This record gives sequence, C-alpha cells and structure tokens, in this order.
Amino acid sequence: MSQENVEIVRRGYQLFQAGDLEGVAALFSPGIELPDAGGLGIGDTVPGTRTGPEGFLRTTEETRDAFEDFRVEPEDFIDAGEVVVVPVRISGRGRVSGVEQEARLAHVWTLRNGKAIRNEIYRTVEEALEAAGLRE
Repeated sequence: MSQENVEIVRRGYQLFQAGDLEGVAALFSPGIELPDAGGLGIGDTVPGTRTGPEGFLRTTEETRDAFEDFRVEPEDFIDAGEVVVVPVRISGRGRVSGVEQEARLAHVWTLRNGKAIRNEIYRTVEEALEAAGLRE
C-alpha cells in the first residue's frame, strides 16, 4: 500500500499545479485535518487547523488572495508506509507588498484506505522525517 500512497500524493501535487483544486480535494477523506494549513511557513497567511476538503479549498483561496504566482513544488516523495514525506519549495509574490517570498518546508501526509486523512507542515525535512518515524 505504501507505493500506492506515494502515487496518490504525487497525483495531488500534479493536480494542484494544474489548477484542479477540486481534484486535489477529492483525494482527501471528509474529516482530513490540516493543522497550520493557512500558515504555510510564509507571512501574510492565517495559521490554524482546517478540516475537510472544504478547509483545503478555503485555505487555498485565501493563500491565492494573498499571493500572486503562488507555487508549491514537490522536491521528493519519501515513502514511510501510511505516511508520505514531501519536501517542498513554496513561493509567491505578496499582492500587497510585492515582495517575493520563498520557503522550503516539508509536508507529511497520512493516508488511510487510499485517502489523505492528515497533512502536517514542518520547517525542515529532518523534523518531518522524525515525525514520520524515519531518521536520516
């Protein structure tokens, strides 16, 4: 099941990059938890826990309102069974400030029965790997 989880997560990032947010949301369980979903490690977004596919859609809308040219680029997909660790590069230009921002973070996706049930954001890949039960 773990390679299948990697492919599900990879597909989610592909859909996000293509602008198919409803397609991404369809990969989530109805009760998915998205702690710090709005924070994203970049200023001018609102931190907090969102739930459900609608929480993801609302967060994405708020983030796109705050940033022009908002991008989330996965750098790797690390298989940890029910968990997939994805180091990402997040970037965009603040709509109000015009300042380019970039952050390298790590997403930890937990999946069950082919659906994402939780996503957590870590400041470093090392922290994410530790949270996933892996050590580098």
